[in-house]
Amino acid sequence: MKLPRTLTGISSEFFVMAELSRRGYNTTITFGNTKAIDLLVEHKGKTIMVQVKGIQKTKSICWNVSEDTLRSGILFVFVNLHVDTMRPPEYFIMTNKEVDKHLKITNSGRNYIDYNYMKRLDVQDEWSKIK
Repeated sequence: MKLPRTLTGISSEFFVMAELSRRGYNTTITFGNTKAIDLLVEHKGKTIMVQVKGIQKTKSICWNVSEDTLRSGILFVFVNLHVDTMRPPEYFIMTNKEVDKHLKITNSGRNYIDYNYMKRLDVQDEWSKIK
C-alpha cells in the first residue's frame, strides 16, 4: 500500500496529535496555515510549536527537512507510519538544535534526517522533551 504524500503528512500529524492528547496535552492542528508549524501544544500555560515529518514505509530511508524550518523553539516529531506492515507508528522527538546537529546537508538542497541513523540516537518516544 502507498499513501499519497498529502495523506502521509496529515496522518502523521493526527497520530502525533492523538499521542499528545493521550498524554494530557491540549493540542491543535494548524492545517497548513503556518508552513513551519503543524501543531500548537498547550500545557500548564505554555505553548509549544511542533513540526511533524512523516514517512510511510518500514524501509523508508529519510525525512526531508528544510533548513528554514529550524527556527528557535520548534520541536520536531518524526513519524514512520509503517503503512506497509501496519505496525504501530514510531515517533522520534528532537529539538530544533538536535535536528540542526544531525541534519545531512546535500548539494541539491534536499537536506534530510536518516531513519536508520535516527534509530541509533536516544530520541525515540522522548515525549518528555515537550515541556
